Amino acid sequence: MRMPDTANRSTLNDDGLLAQAFPPVAMFVIMIAAWQAVISAFAIPVYVLPSPGDIWLAIVNNPGPLFRHSGITLFEAVAGFVIGSMMGAVLGTLFAYSKFVARGLLPYVIAANTIPVVAVAPIIIIWFGHGLSSKVAVTAFLSFFPLALNMMKGLQSYDRTIMDVFHIAAATGPQRFFKMRLPNALPYVFVGLKLNVTFSVIGAIVAEFVQADKGLGFVIMTSYRTLNMPRLWAAMLMSALIGMAFFAIISMLERLIVPWHSSLHDNR
Repeated sequence: MRMPDTANRSTLNDDGLLAQAFPPVAMFVIMIAAWQAVISAFAIPVYVLPSPGDIWLAIVNNPGPLFRHSGITLFEAVAGFVIGSMMGAVLGTLFAYSKFVARGLLPYVIAANTIPVVAVAPIIIIWFGHGLSSKVAVTAFLSFFPLALNMMKGLQSYDRTIMDVFHIAAATGPQRFFKMRLPNALPYVFVGLKLNVTFSVIGAIVAEFVQADKGLGFVIMTSYRTLNMPRLWAAMLMSALIGMAFFAIISMLERLIVPWHSSLHDNR
């Protein structure tokens, strides 16, 4: 009697995967068809809005440079994401454990996060130079804030009853942190990490806008100056694919690390 249950669960899982994959694939096909139809019906010039075919040709006719620039932006985004997330996790932990630190620093952290990145990027580039390090620094600056807030919220949102149990069991501070508060904070942490993914790609590209001779931001700016719109849209497509792949990896890690959380289950 065990085998039919396993087969049923496998079938349900397969149906779930198909149900999740079908809507975005169907919507993608519809949007591409509508896009191409509008271009053909109204004879829109390529410099105003290139067709999907023009963008595809811009990628396949000379893929080498575009993929090299994409790799540079990907490195900047990943490095900034890791550094910024580590900074955010440490700062969020300090905020959760010290009201004095939270009240003293949180207003300034919020103020720093409200400054437009295009205003901060030139200053950071002056400090760190014109190489990759400045782009990584801009990305890290943009990435630490979401995780800091979510880490603080997660560490503060533990069950008081469970904390009493740990207290009665004479658990040490590290034991309370690693066995109770941190596991409880993980869903909040992954929300912050998902936000950091988008900010890291944006930060890398904006930093390349300010000063760069390589990367997708550089490709976008040079394509705009020469009105090479298919190549510009191809660079934007590559940046979107990087962000989507990065987000998918974080989502996969979330399902592996916190499979018990209710947000990962369909309650309908």
